[in-house]
Amino acid sequence: MAAESVSTAPGKVILFGEHFVVHGARAVLCAIDRRVSVTARMMDLPVLSVRSGFGSADYPLDAAPGSVDTWVRPFRHMVGRVNLGDSGVLISIDSNIPSGAGLGSSSACCVAAAGSVMGLDGPRSRGSLLDMAVASERTAYPDSSGADCTVSAYGGVMEYRAGTFRRQDTFPEMTLVVANSRMRHSTAEMVAGVGRFRREGPDAFEDLRRRADDISGQALLSMGAGEIKRIGRLASENQVLLEEIGVSNDILRAMIRVADRHSYGSKITGAGGGGCIFAVTDNTNRSATVRALASAGYDTFLVRIDRAGLVSGCPS
Repeated sequence: MAAESVSTAPGKVILFGEHFVVHGARAVLCAIDRRVSVTARMMDLPVLSVRSGFGSADYPLDAAPGSVDTWVRPFRHMVGRVNLGDSGVLISIDSNIPSGAGLGSSSACCVAAAGSVMGLDGPRSRGSLLDMAVASERTAYPDSSGADCTVSAYGGVMEYRAGTFRRQDTFPEMTLVVANSRMRHSTAEMVAGVGRFRREGPDAFEDLRRRADDISGQALLSMGAGEIKRIGRLASENQVLLEEIGVSNDILRAMIRVADRHSYGSKITGAGGGGCIFAVTDNTNRSATVRALASAGYDTFLVRIDRAGLVSGCPS
């Protein structure tokens, strides 16, 4: 066993297709250059200790699953798959991904933790670490699709549909301007609301779903061709569909109006009801978009597409 292992993994942005992907449409995701770093260290006592900016916890390694806080369960699952003998593990988490903003912080944490915890026992393949991350995340969030973990593990741009993933080999060096509403929101409530919309108007929803799938397909082609302006226009088209199914609100609409005055197009990313929007920019309009959103009082920052995915350090 190694004494220490360190891994990092990126967050994500859903570029196209959120909500509709639950009903069979394509979604397009990208990893972003904001990361979670997780260090796993061996300890003499048979204890799982977790330290992070959003909480700390200590549990005996043999603690019953139901007695462990929900957010700690993924780490308990991972540690239970490593032969520690009479030793324990200290897991330290350092993140520059905003929590609860729809940017995949929890999934990136699971991917990085899988790399560091399993790394104590020796090198593992990226695929096996992804499997561990997804299984661990589902101990806390049983309905997780695995999409966020997958794009975090492999990096780049991915198409996701019905549990299958396809990497997009070619995409532009695109900069996204992200603005965080800092609004509290519930993914479960947003998903439930879309489900009601579908039940009350199945034909209308099916038309929107088909349009969303077509937008995702066009976006993948535009990314392959490096057509940044068209990607922005498609983002705005996708936002219209998200408005139709009721996952936007006045604050998010105000953010999008500000972004659209300067960028090539913008939309919600993630569940909606809060969280973040992103705007598509290049060198000609990036600074103006950032200034406008920041001046309007929103927490605003730039992200680029991360190509590396999980970086698992050599055990020491």
